[in-house]
Amino acid sequence: MYTIVLLLYLQQNLEVTLEGSSLRGAYETKQECEAAAVHLRGPLPAPAGVSAAWHDAACLPINREVRVKEMAPLHIEDLLRQGPLPGCVASGDWRRVAELCRPSGNPAP
Repeated sequence: MYTIVLLLYLQQNLEVTLEGSSLRGAYETKQECEAAAVHLRGPLPAPAGVSAAWHDAACLPINREVRVKEMAPLHIEDLLRQGPLPGCVASGDWRRVAELCRPSGNPAP
């Protein structure tokens, strides 16, 4: 069995910090875990005062009798609200984050 640890990193000048982490799901095989983790990795819009922000996802082995209590998602939208955003349009790896700028149920432009 495997679980995903989702990590949020921020870079300020030359210093990179781990801002937070959360657990995501349980998977029978490492291959299933890695396939799910692919969609969770990638760059994020940088909050004010930060030169880079990104998610990484690591698959960790767990014992079969261990239950994964999924943690609350990282509050990326709170970080994004700390500074001015250039807009809510994004493409590529950033497109999933642009949805945080829109009310739910509002389709992407």
